[in-house]
Amino acid sequence: MADLRRDRIDIAIRHGLGEYPGLVSRPLAAPVLLPVACPTLLAEGPPIHSPADCLQYPLLQDSDRSDWSLWFRALGLPADPRIERGPAFDDDVLLIRAAEAGQGIALVRDLYVDAEVASGRLAVVLDQPWPKRFAYYAVTPPGAEETPAIAAFLGWLQDEVEAPTSAL
Repeated sequence: MADLRRDRIDIAIRHGLGEYPGLVSRPLAAPVLLPVACPTLLAEGPPIHSPADCLQYPLLQDSDRSDWSLWFRALGLPADPRIERGPAFDDDVLLIRAAEAGQGIALVRDLYVDAEVASGRLAVVLDQPWPKRFAYYAVTPPGAEETPAIAAFLGWLQDEVEAPTSAL
């Protein structure tokens, strides 16, 4: 992760919980990630009634192994070494295919698995309200957002994020 002060960077976009010490965080968007798995895996395994129950299964990981730990933190669950279990994938398509093959539970963008869930190849593991603080943030060093050019860019960025997708 870039050090904004050391590297003289005015703005960065980060994905997480908005906790970036020494920086000002501005929420941009909170895309929904769904925990999904093969229906057969879920039928044959222990029941899932809460987010903590997901830890009974291998968790299929994103390449930097951050999404599951951030999701659990955003939901207020304590750290648990089982969060790190499971293979990591550089590509979301591979992550989704591993979930379809019954290798564990994947945490992926809702848009990426609409067809798989609709067809029954994947099931949503838990109908959990999305933790809005698990999002994308524009971060700046303190005071940078007061610079006219940076303020204008941040305003434009916020407008683009809030624009209807049909306009893209």
